[in-house]
Amino acid sequence: MFDAVIFDFDGLILDTESSSVEAWSEIYREFDLEFPVDRWLENVGSMDTFDALAYLESHLDRPVNREEVYQSVRQRDQEIIAQRGPMAGVLDRLAEAKTLGLKMAIASSSPARWLNYHLPRLGLMFEFDAVRTSTDVDNRTKPDPAVYLAACAAVKVDPSRAVALEDSLHGVIAAQEAGMKAVAVPNAVTKQLDFSQADLILNSLEEMTIADILEKLSEKS
Repeated sequence: MFDAVIFDFDGLILDTESSSVEAWSEIYREFDLEFPVDRWLENVGSMDTFDALAYLESHLDRPVNREEVYQSVRQRDQEIIAQRGPMAGVLDRLAEAKTLGLKMAIASSSPARWLNYHLPRLGLMFEFDAVRTSTDVDNRTKPDPAVYLAACAAVKVDPSRAVALEDSLHGVIAAQEAGMKAVAVPNAVTKQLDFSQADLILNSLEEMTIADILEKLSEKS
């Protein structure tokens, strides 16, 4: 019934979300403020809908040096990410999908330059049949289904025969809007979100094999 597995990247293959929260939290503490993680979740898997700098200024009731703060956050975020490898279960699920003869692709809201840097670093550059990012779809980001449709087209699989693995609610919505089955795999940051509309919810990619995931989804069809 299924011919392809399409992976999200940030928060599913590489934990870039908790690093962002950690970096912003450190900056906010310098101003004796608590970083609003619940508001930050609005950005996960999509474009920046929550402006952390504007929020900071509004609570300080004064402007800050935006470029300086942004660069501090970006540098700290990159330092944290640079120490991280693929998330738990990723390599096993990739190996299983390959053994099962499934097409594999990435569909990410991040720009191409981000994945072009991290995939080789993680040793995953040649593990996927296709990689599609917001760069490939005129910078459209999830919950717009464009990047998922592009990924399915790239591996020549109808979306109805593809499964998306996602850590964000925006991603789940995008995959379902594209006509795919969506498996939610919340991470430490996104587990606060309501994923009840997902076709299947896992605690991590270590919880279930690809074969079992596909069987569960087939039973629900």
